[in-house]
Formats: sequence, structure tokens, C-alpha cells
Amino acid sequence: MSDIVIFGTRNFAEIAHYYFTHDSPHRVVAFTVDGQFVESSSFAGLPVVPFEELADKFPPTDYAMFVAVGHQQLNSQREAKVAAAEQAGYHLVSFVSSKADVAPDFVLQPNTMIMERATLQPFVRVGRDSIIWSTTRIGFHTQIGDHCWVVCALFGESCVVGDNTFVGLNATIAPGSKLGRGNIIGAGALITKDTKDFEIYRGQASKPSRVPSTRLKKI
Repeated sequence: MSDIVIFGTRNFAEIAHYYFTHDSPHRVVAFTVDGQFVESSSFAGLPVVPFEELADKFPPTDYAMFVAVGHQQLNSQREAKVAAAEQAGYHLVSFVSSKADVAPDFVLQPNTMIMERATLQPFVRVGRDSIIWSTTRIGFHTQIGDHCWVVCALFGESCVVGDNTFVGLNATIAPGSKLGRGNIIGAGALITKDTKDFEIYRGQASKPSRVPSTRLKKI
């Protein structure tokens, strides 16, 4: 068990606090953000300390950290804070839900989170600082790069996902596909071939019916 500080005070930090508190050997003792972004002295009942002052109050010799920053700017904001935390000497912890299905020899990288009901088949690799949301399914031999964010998506076997890629809700990646670096794969998108770096793929949005719901007699 180790005491940890969470970097962030937004929604992702809140859910990270919940997971670490209820399903890990770690104890969250504080939150931190850059001083210019401190909006309150507390968050989730714990103190918020400016990052510039953190080492004095929660030194890296005694405390670890998890960086709970979202996927803004192709995950580069979180990537930068991970680098800053490591440069300051903090060990970065990770999280695998007790309700996730992962192989017993899965290697967990720093600042990575695997949420509940995610399924990672054998020989899957997930890079450092990557976030795998609940119900995501990843086929065997698939490789997820560093600083990625995957939301409830489906991957066939032997896929490769480039660093700093976002894969949205219910997106499907066909077996053997290789996604370039910095891709944005939108919700519901279907990827059946390799992609290039920094490409965007949007899913097909549903259109409203010309018939209003008030005309339906049976639902």
C-alpha cells in the first residue's frame, strides 16, 4: 500500500479517486494541479495543493502519484504532466480493476488505468499513461501505444494503435489494423484498414425519422 496524490480536479480525477479508494491498496491523500488552476482548497474532501508546492508538503520520497488529466490535445496535456511528475521524482502508480479480465502475466505500465469489465486477451500490450475504459475488448496480440485513451471500443486480434490516439465509444477496429499516431477514431466508427498519422474518422450519426414519436401507437 502507498499513499498517493492525484494530479487533477476534474471528472477523471474524481473517478480515479473512487477507484483507488474502493478497489486498490493505495490511499489517496491529496490532489494537485498547477497553481494557476487551483479553484478551491479542497476536492472530494481532500486538500488541493499547487503542484509547485507539492514536494514540500507531499515529498516524492513518501508519496506516489497518478495523473488524472483527460484526453485534450491528443492526450498531450496528460503526457506533459506525467513527464513533469516523473521529473519531480514521483513514482507513478497504475490501476487495474478487480472486475477487469486481464491475463495473469499482463505487464502494467506507469500511469495506466484498466477499468471494470474491460477484457484484454493474452499477449496484449498497453503502453504507459494509457486509459482503457470499462467494457473495452482487446483481442490477443494487440498493442496499444503510449498516452492513448480508449472508450468502450472493440479491437480484433493483432491490431496496433499509435501513441496519443483517441478511440471513441463503441468504435470497432478490425483484426490486423494499424492505427497511426495521434488518430481520433470517433464514436461508432468502423476501421477496416490501416490509418495514417493524425487522421480523424467519424462514425455515422443517426438521423431523426420523418415520423414523430407521437404517431407511434405501439412502442
